[in-house]
Amino acid sequence: MKALYLVPAAAFLLILANALYGHSVFGASHPEAIAKYSVYVHLQEEWDSHPGNILFEVTDVWDGDGVDVYYEAAEPPPLEEHNYNRVGDIGGMEFVELKHRFSDCRASWQPILYRYALDTVRNAYEVAAGAAEPHPYALMYPDVPGEGGGAPARYVQFIPVCGDGPSYQYSVRTDDPGAPLDVAFVPDASGIDEASAGLPVPGAYEGCGAQSRASFSGRCDGISGGGLLVSVPDSLGRALAKVTVNLYEVP
Repeated sequence: MKALYLVPAAAFLLILANALYGHSVFGASHPEAIAKYSVYVHLQEEWDSHPGNILFEVTDVWDGDGVDVYYEAAEPPPLEEHNYNRVGDIGGMEFVELKHRFSDCRASWQPILYRYALDTVRNAYEVAAGAAEPHPYALMYPDVPGEGGGAPARYVQFIPVCGDGPSYQYSVRTDDPGAPLDVAFVPDASGIDEASAGLPVPGAYEGCGAQSRASFSGRCDGISGGGLLVSVPDSLGRALAKVTVNLYEVP
């Protein structure tokens, strides 16, 4: 019977420890900065995939000395201060984009203690299986070719890195197998038009990318800033396609 009381007591102590000391424990064991944000894209009538939507979920881990810290457990800032909408176009086809302002690398997300513990345990299993780096927020995905994806037009998202290099690991994954991804590590966002037409991206770092992948992981060395161009073909098979992107500045 005593065991019945031990479980809720242990749970209570864990919650209390997290509330009082969670961020201190996390900060002491994990010096890197983590930017976590989402970019929501709605394709307008000009796209074959209309009224399709794309959700980019981005995690960037880097040596973030001097950035502000945004704790998950704290009260979130007002939405009007950290989100904005814009209407853009690629090749004359319009889209609406909703993005968080804390994606500018000036704020660092940190998980509360129990979340970090669970992520660390999950990462240990993935490392043992050879499917991840020894870091709970530097996920690596297997190399899986996509299916189809022959649409000539592509929506392209530029995702800047927060660190200054010179080496970055990256991984991408989509849950829409009919719209596989093209990815390229680039010095800036100037190659969006070429990427949207399926052409080689000028200035892309050699050997730092892949084409027509449902998931992919790689590493790019000898860079200085820049970011990842992720191209999604205009052949969405889902009302909402989720694209996950992980970036990790290699120490």
